[in-house]
Amino acid sequence: MKKSNLITFFTPVLIVILLILGIIIFPNESIVAAKEGLHIWTTVLIPSLLPFVIGANLIVDLKIVDIIGFIINPITKFIFNVSGKSALVFAISTVSGYPVGSKLASELRNNNEISKCEAQRLVSFCSTSGPLFIIGAVATGMFQNSSLGYLMVTCHYLGSISVGILFRNYGKESLPNSKYSLRRNIKNVIDTKASDGNGFFVLFGSAVFSGINTLLMVGGFVIVFSVVFKIFSLFNIISLISSILSIPLSLFGITSELCHALISGLFEMTIGCSKVASIVSTPEVLRASLASFLIGFSGLSILAQCCNFLAKTDINTNLYILSKFLHGILAGIFTFLLYPLFQSSSVVSNFSNIYNVFYNNPIWNYYIINYKTILPIFVIVYILVALIILEKTSYKNKKES
Repeated sequence: MKKSNLITFFTPVLIVILLILGIIIFPNESIVAAKEGLHIWTTVLIPSLLPFVIGANLIVDLKIVDIIGFIINPITKFIFNVSGKSALVFAISTVSGYPVGSKLASELRNNNEISKCEAQRLVSFCSTSGPLFIIGAVATGMFQNSSLGYLMVTCHYLGSISVGILFRNYGKESLPNSKYSLRRNIKNVIDTKASDGNGFFVLFGSAVFSGINTLLMVGGFVIVFSVVFKIFSLFNIISLISSILSIPLSLFGITSELCHALISGLFEMTIGCSKVASIVSTPEVLRASLASFLIGFSGLSILAQCCNFLAKTDINTNLYILSKFLHGILAGIFTFLLYPLFQSSSVVSNFSNIYNVFYNNPIWNYYIINYKTILPIFVIVYILVALIILEKTSYKNKKES
């Protein structure tokens, strides 16, 4: 028997056993953690997600996705190598937040409306947080700085778009051109919709039923991961991991306390962002960058929700998790680089001595002083590199076809 198979089999078993033992040993703490997860679900997730989930289901069932997809198809095909209906999933995800984008992408794949490779490219960039969470909950509620939210939102979507461009050539698949004109395609969609026999109220009822089931599943994940994080904290597993990681990360000015908050966010994004924002001794630029990373990566709780949908298809969930990690890294880097636009005054002068090694150096000081010149150059280089990648992949696909 292969060692890898043994590890794959026994790792989840040991985690579940540890969780059950923790609930038995710490019943009161587990109940409190479950109540906190339930509170987040009832007061935040249901009011913010349910209308969007129902609306997204209706958009798909009413074939609005297909019609808009035909209109924007040339643009999305050139940039992301996905069809128009796929790119519309990204637009819905940016408004509604996790896990709506992954749910819609999995539905398109289950209905065989997109190929396996296109679905993989789609989920790499269409699973995003909503602006209300970033601006309202994180920036305003946690950082006490609403204007910071607009910077984090911009960097979050820049990171997502960048990942979409990086995955553009995945599968080496070139989408075929439509056989019909735009008018003919729209007419075919309308005729198909008219022939299925399902009226609006039937579709509306199905959308509500599916939306409620989705929110029940999301609530279960939130409650379970709240308890898991609490149990791991009580067993000092989180502290142990953060202490180990803080040794190499201390070179970048990340203390053990900040590392503990970061590890918390890897389990549950909201908890991690709150803990990162509360460490006021850390410079805001670093806290905002780490929070952007956590929001982009989304944490194990949301990853589990999204993978629950994707696992019902042939989409590679491991590759999806990798794309989310890249999204988090890029969002954090963009936040770090663009922060001087948000805070034009010198941010180095207020840093404590702990962070002097990382920030009080000639490179960072030169960037802060000359960011108005360096940043536009960086943006131009970024756009040029993206265009070169698009041109090369387009030429390669045409050559192979």
